[in-house]
Amino acid sequence: MNASTVHTLDAQVSAATQRLAELDAARPEILVATSTGARGLAESLEGGAALDVGSGLTLHAGELAGRATWIADVAADEADASAPWARALPIWLAAAAGARCVLHTCAGTALVGQEPGAIARVSDHLNLSGRSPLTGLGESRLGPLFPDQTRVHDPELGALARGLGEARGTTMFDAVAACTIGPALATPAEFRWYRSVGADVAVQGLASPLIASAHAGLSGVALCAITDRADEAVDVAALVARSAEVAPALDALVLELVAALPAFEDEDDATP
Repeated sequence: MNASTVHTLDAQVSAATQRLAELDAARPEILVATSTGARGLAESLEGGAALDVGSGLTLHAGELAGRATWIADVAADEADASAPWARALPIWLAAAAGARCVLHTCAGTALVGQEPGAIARVSDHLNLSGRSPLTGLGESRLGPLFPDQTRVHDPELGALARGLGEARGTTMFDAVAACTIGPALATPAEFRWYRSVGADVAVQGLASPLIASAHAGLSGVALCAITDRADEAVDVAALVARSAEVAPALDALVLELVAALPAFEDEDDATP
């Protein structure tokens, strides 16, 4: 790449970082990337502020359980993005600002054996969306074009989240997520296929932020609130209602998880 050439994503991250500096926004330890709506958690931020950082992106910044946290809503139809990476921009921006981990929240369908109200800790994922936020990023300097995705789901943070959820009486389970593209309700044949390839839950829109996290070098945990079962007939209105019902439990778990996260080692003090 020519030294004078700056990829569009890199330029957007640079411009947003400059904008945040002008706004005197605190650097985050943690990014909460939510596709279930940011309102509930944003209201829990101490000293929280909604920051317009350009590119159509609003960040909620403040302290969550005493930890510097950014919250960004990444819920959107991936096919409607202006660029493949657009919906996952908060991931790269948070990484550039110094975030050390990312907590993903979403809602999805249980493919086998779990009832609405349970929460899945995503232990691995299958990108069945047919899309990647890394398309066209060969010249970006924000990460490798073929990032290591084996470290996206931190097993220790996942175990911590599951233990906290179980302690508060929530049904928790580990799951492989079939990450699909929306908006569309899956067909029975699609649900059968998801199960046949090893998935336990089906989630729309989760692939992009997970792949972007790998590219940006961030690991963390994805928590999926179950809104329905694959073997039941559910319409969109019922799904919206159930999402509203399960959101408070998911938000409460994220709050407990943020409070319980261990202190992150300062990279400057790390032993080589």
